[in-house]
Amino acid sequence: MSNLYFQPIKHKLLSFFGKAISSIKDASVESWIVEPSLRQTLRPGLYQPGDLDLVTGSWEGTTVKHEVEFLKGGVKEHAPTIAYRLRDVSVIGGALYSGRWMERLLTRKLSQSEPAPLHHAKSGVVACTWSGNHFFGHWITDDLTLYLAAQEIGDPFMLSRKPFLHEPGYRELLNIQCESVARAHFDEVIVLQDFGQNSHKKKRYEVLRSRLRERVRGVGAKRVLLRRGNLGQSRAIVNAPEFESYLSSQGFSIVEPETLTPLEVAAQTMGAEVVIGVEGSQIPHALLTMADGGILCCLQPPSRFNNTIKGYTDCLDMQYAILVGRPAPGGFSIDMDGLKLMIERFDTQLARR
Repeated sequence: MSNLYFQPIKHKLLSFFGKAISSIKDASVESWIVEPSLRQTLRPGLYQPGDLDLVTGSWEGTTVKHEVEFLKGGVKEHAPTIAYRLRDVSVIGGALYSGRWMERLLTRKLSQSEPAPLHHAKSGVVACTWSGNHFFGHWITDDLTLYLAAQEIGDPFMLSRKPFLHEPGYRELLNIQCESVARAHFDEVIVLQDFGQNSHKKKRYEVLRSRLRERVRGVGAKRVLLRRGNLGQSRAIVNAPEFESYLSSQGFSIVEPETLTPLEVAAQTMGAEVVIGVEGSQIPHALLTMADGGILCCLQPPSRFNNTIKGYTDCLDMQYAILVGRPAPGGFSIDMDGLKLMIERFDTQLARR
């Protein structure tokens, strides 16, 4: 068995001398395609004329140009889902090590290596991602679906960390319990490259949606405002009282997930035809419960333009929409005339179904 504590030092030395392997393809002993790529023409998101002129920046992982192009739809090649088999794999300090290859799935600060007992197994399938380990929204969209794919291949496992607020409740509702390891050695591990929104990913989203429908067995509000709480980075709507009052007058139910259990969130949003909320990790709650063909509108802070959610709504054949806010001290404001026009567009589109 490899010396776990020596693995990080060994990899640093290999990297220093230019001998580390960065590509999982080069580190694996075998790979195969679980689901092929998918070429698809995507419909554009809904937005108001002039809204894109309000954008002043994007989040750090993308560019405004990329986000605008993605919003406008067009032909996209969705990546395949690929499985890689690695031998002699160690887990320590929030990372996987195999020979000269390393992949970090948790920051050292969040990883739980000490004083965890040493776990040994012949094989396992990784059922967590970097994004899903650090952001609740990605845990719903990326890690829960990854677990379903891993389960088809072998024994899923994740790296030990503190669970998100709603994680235990969703695991119980969705019947997804995953073995958690902090210090471990596996004779072999399978890692899935699964970021593409391909046909297999869509089937797994639908499995999650179906499981929740079976547990709730009813419908909630047709129109929902998902209020962003205080746990994540602040993205405050400075004219929230006026904004929320108008939506309430239009039949929107205000749901604040941070104050509810997953079952309560699901019950109040199940079957919603329109969901509006500030772009952020509370939005994916609705992806699991919205009506087929529903409309999901993300309110965008002008300095943090991000349309990641569109990839998921495209995959689920839902309509994506945005409304870009105006810069304001302490956050951003929602233009009420623009909001009213967007609601009218939603009504028109739903009436055509």
